[in-house]
Amino acid sequence: MEGSLVIDHAIELQLLNPDHRDELFELIDTNRAHLREWLPWVDANRSPADSEAFIASAIRQYESGKGPQYAIYYSAVLAGVCGFHPLDVTNRIGGIGYWLGEAYSGLGIMTSTVRTLVGVGFQRYDLNRIEIACASNNTRSRAIPERLGFRFEGVLREREYLYGKYVDHAFYSLLASEFPLEGASA
Repeated sequence: MEGSLVIDHAIELQLLNPDHRDELFELIDTNRAHLREWLPWVDANRSPADSEAFIASAIRQYESGKGPQYAIYYSAVLAGVCGFHPLDVTNRIGGIGYWLGEAYSGLGIMTSTVRTLVGVGFQRYDLNRIEIACASNNTRSRAIPERLGFRFEGVLREREYLYGKYVDHAFYSLLASEFPLEGASA
């Protein structure tokens, strides 16, 4: 499939496209409580049209050279989304964001996925720096960059307004000079 990355026998990344609309909305809708704990956009995604609008913005981002957004398939079932926030092409910096449905957490899917995205960022987009920021208390999300050898740079205080309260973000980075991820654990 065009725009597809096969990671292993069970994990495939597909560039987000309009065909993902209904499946994406269903995954979000059935995982609202799980996703809402850490993601501020969940309440705004109330219909397949909202998922379609997100997909359209992801396509525009990709077509403008600002980085891909992927649907994550695990055993041929949509499990989550990952990709780059719009790339800073001038400074060659990319930020990675990701989420999974609750049933797919803890299976190593996201570590493999982010490892692949790091390669895409450094090799295909010639980035010098890749960043990951996540809520300080989100230990599962923080484990991804830690497993992959990203450097913890510090805490951005009250970085995000999340359903009535501010949360701090842990901030990680990896430089092109530190790639490939030889010492990263699986």
